[in-house]
Formats: sequence, structure tokens, C-alpha cells
Amino acid sequence: MTGEKDFGPQQLANWLGIAPRHLRRAETRGLIPPPDVADERWSLSVARTLVDRVETIVAAVDDERYPVHQAPAGTARRRVSKRDSFGPHQLAKELGLQRWQAGRAEQRGLIPPPDVDGTRWSREVVEALHDRVPEICEVLGDHPGLGSIDAATRLAARTGLLVERPDVRTLADQGLLRPVGEFRGHPMYGLDGLDGLPEEHIVTVVRQREEWIARSLTAKEAAALLGWAPGRFEVTAERSGLCPGPLDRYDRAQVEQLPAADGGA
Repeated sequence: MTGEKDFGPQQLANWLGIAPRHLRRAETRGLIPPPDVADERWSLSVARTLVDRVETIVAAVDDERYPVHQAPAGTARRRVSKRDSFGPHQLAKELGLQRWQAGRAEQRGLIPPPDVDGTRWSREVVEALHDRVPEICEVLGDHPGLGSIDAATRLAARTGLLVERPDVRTLADQGLLRPVGEFRGHPMYGLDGLDGLPEEHIVTVVRQREEWIARSLTAKEAAALLGWAPGRFEVTAERSGLCPGPLDRYDRAQVEQLPAADGGA
């Protein structure tokens, strides 16, 4: 059975009719949920919940700190030679920032958007930013944060628990962890947030996952339990209204009731 359609960052932005930069900023601010498909993509179910919120999301991230890179009607696009302008890597080097700091500073409005063809910064803008470097470094810190896999490893080392990637995503979904930025569409979690997270929250999430795994089955395991072909299980489950829960697993008790619902065919 074909799985539900899902979206990468660019695809989701196009599907919603918003700019990719708005999508990135909305995720960083917690205005849209993190990817729910392999921590990389959004399911159609989640995407549908965002359709009615597009205007609210854009209004929240497309403020004066994030002007649209379009020249006013009737004006010519500004032309500046590359020698008098800076690309992203050149900007970071000129300001003495790490590349991730420069990118995240732009996301947060600490650095204005490119004013030359929407891709580069003019010398005038860059020169005016030198005095803001201490503020940028204070706000962003000196570490880019960790992705969900490394974040799970850090929490595991601190607590001695078997923390896994889904646990980090659950903590984020519950609002207990806030991403400090993103890298290639993936949320990044700050060290302060990870190290300051109360251990009881981590224990609860890990235990809930372990208990769920103990009383649930994958589609393949469920089919084997019933002695069915995988296709028969998936179709019967769908027709019976049985949907997978967390980690794409099925409640075992509900699976065991399927033969009666299927009429034993």
C-alpha cells in the first residue's frame, strides 16, 4: 500500500504558497511543527493543518526585520560589482563570524537580508554591521547546536538513559526543547537547552516510548502475528480505522481484534 504523501522543506513551502525562508523561520520560531517523517519531511496530515494558518505564519515572520527582496515598482534593480559586495561566506569572514553564525543572524534579523540582487550584501551594509558583531555573538553563542541524533546522545550521556532520536522530537513537540536554528531544514538544539532540561522530563518521555514499544507492533510484526500477508494487514487496518501511533507502530490489543473485524476472511 502506498504511503501518505510527504514534503521536503522546498516542497512544503511551494505547496503552502510561501517563500522557503518563511518556512525556515516559522519552524525556528515554533510556528509550525518539526518534520514528522524521519525527522526530515512533513506528512500530508501535518501539512493540511497548516493551510488555514498560512497568513498568520507569514505575518509573523515577514515583518520589517525580514523585508521581501523586491525593488519598488518602477525602480531599477541595484547593480553592484562583486568586488564591492559580499556573498554569505565573505560576509562571515569579513565580520569574524563563523558561517553558521552569519546565517542564523540573518534568520533572526540580526543581519539584514542581502541588498544586492537578493543574494549579496553591499559594502555599506557590511561596514555598518561591524559594531553589531558583539551583540550577534552574545545572542547566538559560540556553538551551532546539535541535531536530534547528537542531542539524544548528549542527553543519554547526562542521564544514563537510553535516549533516542524520537525522544528528542517528542520533547520538542511538547515545548520542552526549543530549536535555536536549523541546518538544511533540520532543527538544531542548543547546549544550554539540552543541559538545562530537567531529568524527570527526559525519564518520562523515554519510559513512555519504551512502554509503547512493548505494547505495540510494526506493520510487519502485526501481519506476522495474524498470519497475514503485509498487504492484507495494511488494507484491513485502514478499512477498520486502525491507524499507526507513534513510531509508525500499531497498538497490539487493537491488532488482535482485527480478525473479527475482517470477518476472518
